[in-house]
Amino acid sequence: MASPLDLGILNLFDFVFPVLLVWAFVFALLQKTKVIGESIGINAIIASATALTVLLSRSVIDLINFIIPWFAIAIIFFVLMVLLFMIMGAKDITAYKQTNVQWVIIAIGILIVVAGFGKVLGQTLLEEGAQAGTVVEGADGVATGGFQQNVYATLFHPKVLGLLIVFTIVVFTVALLSG
Repeated sequence: MASPLDLGILNLFDFVFPVLLVWAFVFALLQKTKVIGESIGINAIIASATALTVLLSRSVIDLINFIIPWFAIAIIFFVLMVLLFMIMGAKDITAYKQTNVQWVIIAIGILIVVAGFGKVLGQTLLEEGAQAGTVVEGADGVATGGFQQNVYATLFHPKVLGLLIVFTIVVFTVALLSG
């Protein structure tokens, strides 16, 4: 049944935002770095060609559609954390070590991109591996036919959880001994 709030038709236009995003990103990068020159027209043509190349791969469009909301959530989270620090009385947020903040932001960005690749390409690569004979069908193992089930079984395996606990102990030990 159709409703006035049914926005399912917008799924047909899910390629528009990634193309515009890639165009804007490439154009801004070319304008900022001046790699090719200062000509706005040439930079716009190169950005348009790059953005239209994105249309050739459905996987790239799906990847961009997956990671952009997560980056938006991360940015909103960081802005709200800065506001919270300022409400609690912090006068200068930039006084903290910038290298630590930069590494945290880079790590979160890499984590989002890796999750995007897993979501978009994981099952496809698993099925290609199954055709090559590397996947064993099982009930609770980490070599089943479902990518998501394999990831959960791997992450919550007792050996992996034990390794995370040992790593946590090592990190805190090194931090306390060196500090």
